Amino acid sequence: MRPHSPRFTVAALALTTAFAAVLWLGPAVSARQAAFRSAVHTVAIYATVRDPVGRLNTNLDASAFRILDNGRPVDISIFSNEVQPFTAVILLDMSGSMLARVLVVRESTKRFIDAMSDRDRARIGSFGAEVAISPILTSDKAVLMRVLSDEMWPGGFTPLWRATLAAMASLDGESGRRVILVLSDGRDTDSGRNHSSPDEVKKKAVRDACMVYAIGIEGPGFANDLADVAEETGGGHFELMSDADIGSSFTHVAEELRHQYLLGFSPIVLDGKVHKLDVQVTGKDLKVRAAKSYVAREDK
Repeated sequence: MRPHSPRFTVAALALTTAFAAVLWLGPAVSARQAAFRSAVHTVAIYATVRDPVGRLNTNLDASAFRILDNGRPVDISIFSNEVQPFTAVILLDMSGSMLARVLVVRESTKRFIDAMSDRDRARIGSFGAEVAISPILTSDKAVLMRVLSDEMWPGGFTPLWRATLAAMASLDGESGRRVILVLSDGRDTDSGRNHSSPDEVKKKAVRDACMVYAIGIEGPGFANDLADVAEETGGGHFELMSDADIGSSFTHVAEELRHQYLLGFSPIVLDGKVHKLDVQVTGKDLKVRAAKSYVAREDK
């Protein structure tokens, strides 16, 4: 996004204003979800299940799952294997080191946008010389393509953590499944006054129930840190070589988001603390990925 354009900066957003993730169920986004409104203190978990060869498994029923809240089993009160809509921020590294990859990143990101349904919404963000998050949150693919094509310009350092925090903040108040999809080619090199840390990002992701997906291009520092956030929130992470097909990773994320199970339960206690989650699945060699923690706070 153009460094001189104030429209898409974090400040401008303030004026205009997650594989599995845990969130407090808010206002319904579809007629089917209207049935969940009465569950004021229901925690929702989005879980990805794969078979031994890595294929997505989408035909299980509720009896196949078990949820432990701080080690204690809880009853599953909500279950669905239907496609659930998501709200996402596509956050792209536009630091100076990405100059040679800008066109490839644009074309690769289009594959994720193309895979969105008319119930999904997204906004585009970038980080480099500045952290810039578009105020436009939409399901209109043409609008997203325009922002992607016209407002992405490389330069500067890599404020990875500050940008990820800003992306999550841009979804404050949004209900349903919230996803941050981050692409970067390296570790955080932000030396600004508002420098942020991986620990801050993880804490906010857990507190705000944001599912993080991370795509790293030859960036070991990135892979070690943001991958840890992705695992904690139930998202996924990919470590790519510079000549790898970035677009296939975007397509992979979109496919997972379309094939996640929705599980819900009522917390044993609302103590305002971080609770450990353990989602288990029966079935020979099936593997489940889901958020590992949530904050047991009462809705206000």
